Amino acid sequence: MTKATDRRKQNKDAGFSLVELLIAVVILAIIVIPLMNLFVSSNRINIKSRQTLRATTVAQDIMEGLKAYNIDELQTQFADPASGFYVIDSGLIKGGVEERTDLEEDPSGNPVAGLYVFSMKQLTMQGSEYDAKIEVDGRGYMPGTATHDNEFNDAALADARSIDKNNGTFVEAEKYRQAALTSVFKDSDVKSDIENRLRAAGVSDAMLTSEFQKVQDAVHYKNLNTFFDQFSREIEIELSVSAEVDEDGQPKADMVVTQTYHFTYKLADGTLKTVDTRGDIGSGIMVDGMSRGSIAKTKDDKINVNLFYYPLYGASVPDKITVKNGSGYDINLLIAKQRHEKEDVSNPGMPDLSDPEYLTDPQVMAAEQAYKADVLMQDGHGANLHSDHFYLKTNLGLNLVGKNYLAGAAMELPAQLTVNGTAMDLSGGSGMNIFTLDGVRSPMGRDPAPGEVTELIYDVQVSVYKTGAADNDFPEDMRMVVIGGSTTN
Repeated sequence: MTKATDRRKQNKDAGFSLVELLIAVVILAIIVIPLMNLFVSSNRINIKSRQTLRATTVAQDIMEGLKAYNIDELQTQFADPASGFYVIDSGLIKGGVEERTDLEEDPSGNPVAGLYVFSMKQLTMQGSEYDAKIEVDGRGYMPGTATHDNEFNDAALADARSIDKNNGTFVEAEKYRQAALTSVFKDSDVKSDIENRLRAAGVSDAMLTSEFQKVQDAVHYKNLNTFFDQFSREIEIELSVSAEVDEDGQPKADMVVTQTYHFTYKLADGTLKTVDTRGDIGSGIMVDGMSRGSIAKTKDDKINVNLFYYPLYGASVPDKITVKNGSGYDINLLIAKQRHEKEDVSNPGMPDLSDPEYLTDPQVMAAEQAYKADVLMQDGHGANLHSDHFYLKTNLGLNLVGKNYLAGAAMELPAQLTVNGTAMDLSGGSGMNIFTLDGVRSPMGRDPAPGEVTELIYDVQVSVYKTGAADNDFPEDMRMVVIGGSTTN
């Protein structure tokens, strides 16, 4: 019998037999069907990867947008988006934005304190749509709930997140204070009086210069009242319309700072000699009309003005801080007391206890009890600025080591701050937009509005969901991407 292969050799036009064809089809199916499943699965994975990538891009865009604003500004945008929404391009949000108070409640049914939730619906990204949830959580930095090393939201901290160090900010450096003190000893009357007293004490002319220097070195801001009969200080911030404009063509505001110390020394004959100084003109370290740059307006048409200074403890009159606003712009004003401390080089992170100016916690507490500051907010003509035109965050009403600290005893601070002649304390009620730097829990000037946010430090979590999740209280099975961070990271 002739085999099929032999027949095909004899007949070049002969084909495969039906059995051979079926076997080939089966073999091909065994190979192709898994490959088709692989192609389908791969396509599904690619689609899911593209969706996840787009969702990640959305989350990153939102996180980057959050960094540009304070939490109170974010709340304002989400609560009233019609007034201006800038976190991301509002044109990308078809379903709108809102502040959510219905997602997290305490046992009493009230929104959880320190936690703020915002939502965005139908965010579009390359043809895909998503919902997003933003959680701003300050609880980890609050007393009783702190999960971090420091309870920042209950500390006298400066709100330094949006500070421009080159424009709109004055920091009273140690060199400014020392230059002011040095200039007193260069006054001819003071210098002659000290030299005459040294001669009367038996100091020779050859030793006069070195002994004079010892007297000068012995006087510092911790013991000023042992050398001077009186001393006081004024800080003046002058704002005016700048010739510079911002990227929108709006004029900026120029800021100039002048700091004047008044030291009164009693001469040997009983005469009082007052030296008014703004620094050491000989060394060129002066705070006399010092320019602090040009300030651009914020999105809410305000300018940020920041003052960091050392309290003049023991002064004969309260520290006087005057802001003369000739720019006409509303002001976000930050005034923060600083505590003098030098780091111990042999023990990093700890204060140098050998520093003659170092004040221990009890000493700071005692000094703070007697310290007072008067703040004047004026317009360009010297009239008091209406409280609607400035928003003040300050630690002037707080003790730098804690308002209840002194060897375990509870002590409240006196009303040590006045603004335009009105005394401020932690009880509030003046109607001014004045807050302490320890968050919304202890406002000065007025009680916070419901839901008002002033936490300084907080964690942020941005979650992106499949579209429709916002209307279903953001179920976990619809979440695609989550990224987190904080105001410090």
